[in-house]
Amino acid sequence: MAAPAIHTDQLSKYFTIPTSMGRQIRHFFQRRSDDTALAKPVLAVDKVSLDVYEGELFGLLGPNGAGKTTFIKLLCTMIVASSGTGSILGADLSEEQRIREMVGLASGDERSFYWRLTGRQNLEFFGILNGLAERDARQRADELIRQVDMVDKADKPVRTYSSGQKQRMSIARALLHHPRVLFLDEPTRSLDPTATHRLHHFIREELMAREGMTIILTTHRLDEAELLSNRIGIMNRGVLQAVGTPAELRNRLDAAVSYRIKVAGLDGDPHSLAGDLPCQLSAEPGAGGWLIEIETSAGESLLAAVIERIVNQGGQVLDVERDRPSLEVVFQRFTEPVDAEGQA
Repeated sequence: MAAPAIHTDQLSKYFTIPTSMGRQIRHFFQRRSDDTALAKPVLAVDKVSLDVYEGELFGLLGPNGAGKTTFIKLLCTMIVASSGTGSILGADLSEEQRIREMVGLASGDERSFYWRLTGRQNLEFFGILNGLAERDARQRADELIRQVDMVDKADKPVRTYSSGQKQRMSIARALLHHPRVLFLDEPTRSLDPTATHRLHHFIREELMAREGMTIILTTHRLDEAELLSNRIGIMNRGVLQAVGTPAELRNRLDAAVSYRIKVAGLDGDPHSLAGDLPCQLSAEPGAGGWLIEIETSAGESLLAAVIERIVNQGGQVLDVERDRPSLEVVFQRFTEPVDAEGQA
């Protein structure tokens, strides 16, 4: 397995929300020993330990307020962790300048372009801010404009761009300094299906296949995460609840699985096949035989037992299909509310 490009160990972030000035003044003059007038810290990221490997696209899922964007800001050194450690390509998060030279960030809520300037002028300007010489910034802007397919719009003011065009320019800006690690924070938010498809193609073909980048993608879209990600992490209330491939996360549910079996030549009632087996079985006549459906949590061992009974009754198995739990079911399981006793 490739070396970790991103590593965190028990990384946490607390925020303190200021109280009103009046409450703070009263607290001071009353010389109170308690802290009831002071703000309570809010835990946004809670002891997250994670390895993301070089060349991997890691999808980070979670509801609003889960801590995804805060976690990315910690890794980009935009905010400082309250506790824990982390590194990017071997550089500690305390080495802010080194980290910022190696990472790029593109957000789906991009508001920091100069809207009266053209896209090209913006890229050249930000290229110089990133330390590129004027000539190099101009050349790099030209390269990225071609890469993100904005040649016909590059010399028009940013204020005239569609959401998809602004998003492509945001990614181009994040790539100006040739980062080795890229953070995409909800890149398809507000994009139409066509723009989303084009952006997905760019991420897969340009950034992953051609550039070999390491990417963390935050998204609310389960289909997007499953389409693009090598592995997925599910975050809720600041805690990284689960990490794995989509298949691994499904297997952790211990959920019932459905199998559909097409059978020909079966002697007797197909409902008798279940017998004392731990499953629910239904059957309906099909073309030249039966369509049998079983639902079970016992896995493939029970499927094998049913197939054996079918053969013993003179049946011939024509086809078997399996319905796996959807990623939406996985997401709901790991983000469902927890009651006061800690039970989901």
